[in-house]
Order: sequence, then C-alpha cells, then structure tokens
Amino acid sequence: MRGILAFGAASIACAAAAFAQAPPAAIDPTLPPRYEVEIIVFAHRDFDPAEEHFEQSPNAFHSDTVAALQEAPVFDATTFTPQVVEPLPSTPIDPVAAARAEALSVRPLAPEELKLGNEYRRIRAISAYVPLLHTGWVQPGLAETDAVPFELKTVGILNPRGTVRVHLSRFLHITLDLTYQASSAAAPGSGTSDGLDEIVVAPQYRLKATRSARSNELHYFDHPAFGVLVRVTPVPAQDGVGRRPAP
Repeated sequence: MRGILAFGAASIACAAAAFAQAPPAAIDPTLPPRYEVEIIVFAHRDFDPAEEHFEQSPNAFHSDTVAALQEAPVFDATTFTPQVVEPLPSTPIDPVAAARAEALSVRPLAPEELKLGNEYRRIRAISAYVPLLHTGWVQPGLAETDAVPFELKTVGILNPRGTVRVHLSRFLHITLDLTYQASSAAAPGSGTSDGLDEIVVAPQYRLKATRSARSNELHYFDHPAFGVLVRVTPVPAQDGVGRRPAP
C-alpha cells in the first residue's frame, strides 16, 4: 500500500515539474503593432475670417454647445472611465484571446503619459495662439479598411469636434476631420443704415487632411483659423511579441 501511495505521489510531483518547465502558450504573432497618438489643437488669435475664403458654416453648432474658450481640456479619470468587465472566477482565461483583445483595444492616455508637454507650453506662451486641447490615446495599427477613427468626444472634447484616424500600410497615415467653433467675437458683422447691428453668428471651420507620416515625427496640419500638431509613437511589443511597428 505504501508503495502504491509513494508511486502516486512521485507521479504527481513529476507531472507538476513538467508543467512548471513547459513554455507558455505561444501568442499570436499576427497581432498588430500599437501606437500612442498625441494631438494638440490651437486657434489663431489674430485670425481674420474676412481676408480669404475657405470652408465654413455659420450655424452648424447649437448655441448651447458653444462655451467661452477656457483652459484646454486634458483627459483624466473624471472625463473618461472605461468600463471593465471582470471575468467570472470560474472562467478560464485564454491567453491568446486576451492578448488579441488587448492588442485591438483603444485607451486614452493619462496626463502624465503625454509627451508633448514642452510643445504645449510653448504654444501657451505665444500670445498669437489659443490652446484648445492636448490629449492622446493608444490604439492598434490597422489597415485602412479596418482602422476606426478616434472620436474626440470620447475624451469629453466638443470644440473642436471630429475624428483622427491613424492607419497602417507601408507607412503610417494620419487623417484629420476636425471642426473648430470660433467665438462670436471672431465672426464678421456689419451695421445697418438704421443703426441696428446684424446678429453675429459664430462660424465653424473645418480641417480635412490626410498624409503619410513616420513615427516619432511631429506633424503640423495648418488651417487659417486653427492648427493641429500630431505625433504617433510606437509602443514596444511586450517580450518581443507581435509585429514590428511601421516606421
């Protein structure tokens, strides 16, 4: 009897040792690379809307969504709280599925993760500019047909509103579709012969642009009413797993 018990214990010990020495399950090597996308938007304080013609719309925003320019919003836990669904304790976690879900997820960057702080402070120090926002997020590098535009309203930003899309082919590509609502003071107005002024409705200005880009480079998109700085930075793959980020 003792021999049987001893044999059984030895078998269990050998099996446990073999399990402990076994390599972890291989992670899918086709996982997409991940990138940090950081963006700064600022308005031109001395912009004169009467000096040239460009795409604008005088009443696209509802009046209750337009607020006076304040400190540019930065993401924090109060403006975006991602919903996390914890798995049931009895549910085994598939490491391959978990790695793929993580690789395809999008999350905003916390203020301390932003890297363009010096550029943002320089813009604030120049009287000709009005900072509008400084934010960023982490996303996968997907093909053009699969890449989903990032909505600025996701992090509580409504002015400017719109999307930033980063997709991957041979090189990275950045596509902007942003609309900036100017203050009513910036809208041109005229008086009438009876001394009554016309109602001035603040216009909005739209910037649509796309270009190829290299990672780690700061890219500037210009518009007569506002400007946009964008930088895309590769996130190192953990333990060398996943595709190498594009340049």
